[in-house]
Amino acid sequence: MDDQNKSVEEKPFHEDNSFKKIINVAVVIMLVALIFIALFTFFFSMQEAISVLFNPQYVALVKAIFSLVVIGVGVYLVKIFLSK
Repeated sequence: MDDQNKSVEEKPFHEDNSFKKIINVAVVIMLVALIFIALFTFFFSMQEAISVLFNPQYVALVKAIFSLVVIGVGVYLVKIFLSK
């Protein structure tokens, strides 16, 4: 009889825990979306800043290097994320 009482008592706790997980996942998804928006904004702002700061003959080279660095960092972060 004690086993039945334990399973009844544990069930609301389990449901509450799953609700917290759903909320946490939703918050993480929203934060990731905001990070992607900020990343795209930063990327295009840096492209404009490079155009203003560098001599026109070097603009394409500096933009290519910056894009390569962004790709490298992105691949590295994805690799770390997938290895966990």
